Amino acid sequence: MQLSELATQLTLLQEDLAGVSVAQLLSFLGLARRLQPRIAWQEDRSLSTVAVAPSTLPHTVVAFMSEAMGLQDTQIMALWGLLRHILWDPARDLTGVTQPLIEDFTPFQTYAHLTELGHQQAALYDPQRYTGAFYTLNNGAFPISTTSLKCRSCNTRYYINYARQQGADKRFYRLYYPGMPTILQSEKHLFFEDKLCQVFRSYTVLAHASATATAQFYHDTLANNRAPNSGSYPIPRLRSEYISDLFDLYSLLLHHSEQKSQLVLPDSAESQSERLTAAMLLRNHFMAANGQEQWAHSCQGCRKFFNKDGEQYMLSCAVTDGVAIGRPCCAVHNCTTPLSTNRARYCLPHSRMETICAVEGCNLAVEPGRKTCTSPEHRRLEDNYYAAGQSALILRDRLDRAKSYSREGDTPDLSLPIGTRRPRKTDTDIKAKFGRRSTHNEQLVVRPCGIIIARGTFYGAESLSSVAEFLCGVFPTQKSMPDVLFYDNNCRLHQYLAGRGPLQEHFSKTALVVDVFHFKNHHSTKDIYCTTHCNPMAFPELYDSKANQWTFNSSACEQANAWLNNFHGIVREMLPVRYEFFLDEVIKARNRFLVEELRRNKEDPYIIDRQLLLQ
Repeated sequence: MQLSELATQLTLLQEDLAGVSVAQLLSFLGLARRLQPRIAWQEDRSLSTVAVAPSTLPHTVVAFMSEAMGLQDTQIMALWGLLRHILWDPARDLTGVTQPLIEDFTPFQTYAHLTELGHQQAALYDPQRYTGAFYTLNNGAFPISTTSLKCRSCNTRYYINYARQQGADKRFYRLYYPGMPTILQSEKHLFFEDKLCQVFRSYTVLAHASATATAQFYHDTLANNRAPNSGSYPIPRLRSEYISDLFDLYSLLLHHSEQKSQLVLPDSAESQSERLTAAMLLRNHFMAANGQEQWAHSCQGCRKFFNKDGEQYMLSCAVTDGVAIGRPCCAVHNCTTPLSTNRARYCLPHSRMETICAVEGCNLAVEPGRKTCTSPEHRRLEDNYYAAGQSALILRDRLDRAKSYSREGDTPDLSLPIGTRRPRKTDTDIKAKFGRRSTHNEQLVVRPCGIIIARGTFYGAESLSSVAEFLCGVFPTQKSMPDVLFYDNNCRLHQYLAGRGPLQEHFSKTALVVDVFHFKNHHSTKDIYCTTHCNPMAFPELYDSKANQWTFNSSACEQANAWLNNFHGIVREMLPVRYEFFLDEVIKARNRFLVEELRRNKEDPYIIDRQLLLQ
């Protein structure tokens, strides 16, 4: 339509449009364009005509726009008749989100629930509509309605993020669409803007924020919900489980989008967290096989070039160390079988241990209601263990005695009552395990630039055999092994590897060096073996005498551990699948932040071809 033609038609409609301002006209353009999917699915539409603008509007749309713009119904219809061919996009995907000509969320937040816009049922294509809450970054949270459609030929039902389809096993599955969605449906009635998901993710990684803190952060700062709570669907407050499930689902979609694969989830599950578990486990297996995207990372901070006799050679470096964070695990030493719940002491294969006395070396049956047998000594040990929970009684006893002595004018003796203190432990003390056991530590491998390339869980201890096995898994070939490996216990690791055939050969081209801090502060000057084999100064390339500084940052792992340790309060009650998933995901996100920082600092980060390292 030409502008002159539009002016002519405006002249013909000047009586109907009397009193309509330019601002109201612009508002109409924006709202009508955004409502195209709703208008297209009105009752009398058919598949062959959705590409053409209808001559009339659904009465719910008219009522909404009339209320939102302060115009009469006849004026809304007159504007539609005049502008419908300009506004209508025939190529628009009616299951997607229409980008408006003018961005304005305010009328939808304020009036949509009052006029029940989008709540009218339609039989065409078997649409199913229900209400929900849409949480956004810049416009707060407000009620929406969403529609799913069903294919008559294959019975697949299409939702905003996925298609519900029956599998060969007769069960229904959710097949997510390729790529990252702009609106993410995490629960049936909860929808999140992708930008908000990114903010939540960054807040978790950079601020070590728990799910509870993230939910509170949104309501205190970003919600800014101007829509009244009265109406068809009050906006629910975000809860910690919503944030946790959103983090997991967004991370899974991100992973599958990057791997060019499809996320498939069971449609039937007791909870969203249960629905995600199997997919998270598969992603964990992917990560365990050196799946961190920065595993083959390199930059100027972790690879250095040297000249010797006119020839140039390169040294690569890595640092490993453990950080004392963990999750509940089976109380049997080094048992890796997952617990059924985070409150269990033993895994299912070892569950019979619950009926045996908790004292080490005692195989007698426990007394009902206790964790020890009938032995008085064992029962007293259990009583002393749980006496720590009776601090209120001890403090009350102190207070009562203080009051009585004060009345008598004497100085009170506020020491603990006899028998309430735990006896000092000696080598001859009997030992028992009454509480839950946690995994011992997380072992990291970090490049000197700070990039974390691998993580592993150690169950019983940070033993030399566990460290050696872990490093062989991270660096499966000699080509992938670093030329220099810093570790605070490398002197003992060096001794452990000696004489162990293939294992020693695997490490033969790697210099095992104690990091500078630990060698200077924690290693004895009398340890000749360590000084000879693991002293950083024994390797001239590791110290630049001209610049008076070390070639590599051997404290990189300590710094990464300090960052990861801040998540201890968040992960300590997680079960294995989510624990592994969460840690790998925050490490992946942190690595991306660091890579961007390395680029800004002209460190030239890049990824080495994996096949070259795995040959």
